[in-house]
Amino acid sequence: MSKTDSYIEVGEALPVEQIIELMNSSGFFSGYSEDEINILSDWVSAYAIPAGEFIVKEGKGDNCLCIMVQGAVDIYKETDPDKHLKIASIVPHEPIGEMGVIDGEPFSASVITSTDSTVLIMTKSDFDTLTEKHETIGIKLLRKIAGIISSRLRSTTGRLADLLSNN
Repeated sequence: MSKTDSYIEVGEALPVEQIIELMNSSGFFSGYSEDEINILSDWVSAYAIPAGEFIVKEGKGDNCLCIMVQGAVDIYKETDPDKHLKIASIVPHEPIGEMGVIDGEPFSASVITSTDSTVLIMTKSDFDTLTEKHETIGIKLLRKIAGIISSRLRSTTGRLADLLSNN
């Protein structure tokens, strides 16, 4: 398993028992059996992160899937050097970084905790290994991620259409 220390620069790593508890309470992992949660927990780390801290930074190449389980974060997109536009807020049970574990591209935005938060993290390397070793769980996880990406794309398309129709 990879270490996620390069992803989280601040915060407290949580023990595996707490990871399983957090996964069981997260809507993201609803539909997974106890055995599947136990297997997934081998590939997931959890961190408690104070408000105002980066979880990921735009343009960084180290990819990971982050699941918000407690707290809230804001998503910022760089518009000019030293200028950032808040484009979204994420609340518990929502993933962050899901595109990067699929396509390997750097993070497309920065994520900053707006409250004290707890996140579950799976690195791209661990995601790839999990999907090779546990294909059924990997397919289930891929379907979940594909559904989220699809939903977000539909929402973005709707917002773009609204913006274009107002001009």
